[in-house]
Parts: sequence; structure tokens; C-alpha cells
Amino acid sequence: MIQVFLSINNNEEVIQLPVPPSEYEIQSPWNNSQANGMRQSLNRIGLRGLKDIEIQSFFPIRDYPFLQNRSMWGVDYVDTIERWRERRYPIRLVIVDSGGRKNVNMPVTIDDFEHGVRKDGDIYYTLRMTEFTFVDTTRR
Repeated sequence: MIQVFLSINNNEEVIQLPVPPSEYEIQSPWNNSQANGMRQSLNRIGLRGLKDIEIQSFFPIRDYPFLQNRSMWGVDYVDTIERWRERRYPIRLVIVDSGGRKNVNMPVTIDDFEHGVRKDGDIYYTLRMTEFTFVDTTRR
């Protein structure tokens, strides 16, 4: 079992997703490039790209026995995420596996947030997020 937490502004507000996704994938690109020489092709190692992740699940409007969080319901989650996006701060994404180990702990931007109501009234959603890199202005 995994647990998924989103927070903003150094834990000013934290939400735990009530129904975590059963699975997730992290894309971790590397910006390599290829060049063709006269006698051989070369692969130049570039810089690490930004990771991205997509999460799909639902926000319940009623109680289910498997919920991990009952502090909000349905549209409350949608409103919170949209309000956070309007603030234009990075969001902290933390995913913890069943052993209590943090698998993911990174600042992200929410690039796309699709959501809609199904027949049962629950709000199904897809969150597409990209790693956010803080700029270090103290280096010389």
C-alpha cells in the first residue's frame, strides 16, 4: 500500500490523497544527443532532464472503508489543488510505500489537472506533474 501527500509552501497546507493510485510511473529523462562523425556516431552525455509523474485516482463524495483520508470530500480536493495552482508555488509530492520508506519526495509543478464526475458522483482525476528545480542564487 502506498500513501500520497501533497503540500504547499513548506507544509503550510498538507493533503493526503484519500485513494492513492494503485501504481505510478516516473519518467526520468537524460538529455543526451547524438552526432555523426566521418567514421562513427557519437553519443554525447547531456544534463539530466526534469522528472515527470502522472497519478490517476478519484476523490470520493461518500465514505468507503478503504479511504486513507476523510478530512475532505470530493470537490474540496479539487478546490484546494486549483487554489494552490493559482498561488504559483511549487507543490511538494511525497509518496511513501507500505514499509514507510519514501519512494518520492520532490517539488513539482502541476502541469495538468483533469477531473470529472462519474455516475457514482465521485470525482475521477488525472494529475500530471513535472519536477521543479529551485535556482541556487548563492553560488558564484
